[in-house]
Amino acid sequence: MIHSFITDLLAHPKVIETHQHMHHSISKHDHLARTARISYKLARVMRADIRICVRAAMIHDIDSRLGTLTTHGRIAAEWAAAQGESDEVCHAIETHMFPFGPKPRTREAWVVSLADKAASITDLTLMVSGMVTGHTWQRRRMLQQSDPHFVALSQRRHQRKHQRRARFAQRKSVQ
Repeated sequence: MIHSFITDLLAHPKVIETHQHMHHSISKHDHLARTARISYKLARVMRADIRICVRAAMIHDIDSRLGTLTTHGRIAAEWAAAQGESDEVCHAIETHMFPFGPKPRTREAWVVSLADKAASITDLTLMVSGMVTGHTWQRRRMLQQSDPHFVALSQRRHQRKHQRRARFAQRKSVQ
């Protein structure tokens, strides 16, 4: 049932690439899907528009790395607007980080904000329990190898390491 609201989003390249992104030591796609499932359930209880809630939840953290804790909601909302999402979906995305971002003004925005927090608690619970079994570390290593952000970070660290070694060797040869 939930997939009928987000079939087009699930096929979008930006959403597909979230399988490779790390978020709370799990794949960002897992976090987005969990938030969408919780939004679906909360929307029914809170009598909110299910379609708006589920769509906003599925894309609420798209391009989150381009912002900060307080600004990534706006960045994701701008991306959603560029994809033709409604103002209601964009508002729910922009306000999902309340109280670190703008205050939600609609039921749907409150649903997405609450669902994101519930999903994050579940993500962190899975991370901690996985630390005991070693699953978290395996998943982190796998995601770090496929996540463009971490691959670039690793390359920058490698370059800095070699630059430091070269400077050290140069100083040593001067002495």
